[in-house]
Amino acid sequence: MTSEMVHQALMKPQAYPDAPEKVEFTETHVSRLYFTRNFVYKVKKPVDFGFLNFTTLDRRRFYCEEEVRLNRRFCPDTYLGIKEIRRDSGGIHLNGQGEILDYAVWMKRLPAARMLDHLIEARSPELEAVMPALGALLARIEEQAQICRENSGMSNLDEVRRNWRENFDQIAPFVGRTLVAPTLDLCRRYVDGFLQANAALLLQREADGYVRDGHGDLHAEHICLTDPVRIYDCIEFNRRFRVADIAADLAFLLMDLEVRGRRDLAAALLEGYVNSAAPDPELGTLLPFYKIYRAFVRGKVESFLSADDSAAESVRSAARRRARHYFNLVLGYLMQPCLILTCGLMGSGKSTLARALAHSTGAQILRSDAIRKELAADAAKNSPHHDFGAGIYSSEWTRRTYDSLLQSAAAGLGRGAMLIVDASFADAQQRRLFMNLAQKIGRPCFVLHLRSDTATLEQRLRRRSAEQTDISDGRVELLAAHQRAFSAPQADPWVVEIDATADIDENVEYVLGEIIQRAGFL
Repeated sequence: MTSEMVHQALMKPQAYPDAPEKVEFTETHVSRLYFTRNFVYKVKKPVDFGFLNFTTLDRRRFYCEEEVRLNRRFCPDTYLGIKEIRRDSGGIHLNGQGEILDYAVWMKRLPAARMLDHLIEARSPELEAVMPALGALLARIEEQAQICRENSGMSNLDEVRRNWRENFDQIAPFVGRTLVAPTLDLCRRYVDGFLQANAALLLQREADGYVRDGHGDLHAEHICLTDPVRIYDCIEFNRRFRVADIAADLAFLLMDLEVRGRRDLAAALLEGYVNSAAPDPELGTLLPFYKIYRAFVRGKVESFLSADDSAAESVRSAARRRARHYFNLVLGYLMQPCLILTCGLMGSGKSTLARALAHSTGAQILRSDAIRKELAADAAKNSPHHDFGAGIYSSEWTRRTYDSLLQSAAAGLGRGAMLIVDASFADAQQRRLFMNLAQKIGRPCFVLHLRSDTATLEQRLRRRSAEQTDISDGRVELLAAHQRAFSAPQADPWVVEIDATADIDENVEYVLGEIIQRAGFL
């Protein structure tokens, strides 16, 4: 009850010493943050998740002090101190007289327009040039960080094992809510295999000084691209989450850029880091492991928020969706180069699924609609609406389109890329040509057969025609002819049957899990 009383009081301007005109608010699974014009006040929720315990007033005060101390390593001018939240006859307010109800970390408010997550969302053109410099800054920060050996009397290898056991135990209640059981099983298999194969490497890196007291929560929301750059909000509540191999902090930010759809920025950041840091030949082995770890942890954290009864339903719903995105990214990291073919009727959601899969895996998409119109540019302009099988959709133009797709797929597979060919693949012979290509190059090939009822297909096609935001020429008037011409794939280990009416995130998780299992990627 006290926590809710404090929250309601801090939503009112009169509770603050700087007398703000308004108070803005946001929350995470562990904190509530109140923003005035110049300052931020962060109050820890009285929660116990096992890996953190803020349930007593003394604990919250201690961890507020730790948060200020530790974050001053990265941005000393931002963390101003601690404010007491007190109650007297005049009500609840910061500092002053009366009973102490809680504590708040007191910070300068940094400019929202310079936050890295904001700049990414705004697709700022400056980021491409900024990322190498940010990578170099991270290399310098890690070089200066305190070397740690035998943290809390345990080796780093044992700490990593402990962290993963805790992850698996704590995510178990969310199976069926933010991830499915096969996803959790795949993660267990990967982690067990990696740690068994690389135990000696992790022990040696600790002995060599690669385990350091770092940040522990390094993602775009905690970086402000001011001059100087300010990195804030490190882990204060659990030392073993902050003390880790230096690859772990780098992996966190790389993962965060990738889950935001900016693999180009991740590549630029990594290049800047490698060019500035001391040579680290094991980095390529460790980064995928720690990216999986960081994505899994973020999925777990969002799962916690999705079940927080004190949070608004809109907050919980958004957290559930974000958790699924993180767990799908984990599966994407477990994928290996392969060829994926979409297959289905117009309006079945092939392009939507292809884009979502590419987001999780980084795969390149080859889209038949785009290739067809590039090949037949003049014809497409002169006759934008064709009957089924006519104009640029004649058998000849279709053959040319699939020939071009096949050539591009051969080039991509040859250089080790993961490819998604987004096309209807209505003819069995078309599918066979691509499967033969993948077999020749030595890559698995999967056909994703999207199935949907006619009413849903018609509804989607009408909406797409009305919105006119897609390059596809599929129209409801052509659907019946497409259904007659479509040859559905037969049951086969390389065919993944998909309910195209299901939630897109659930379908991505299902597809990736099936491919990883069937292809034997683990």
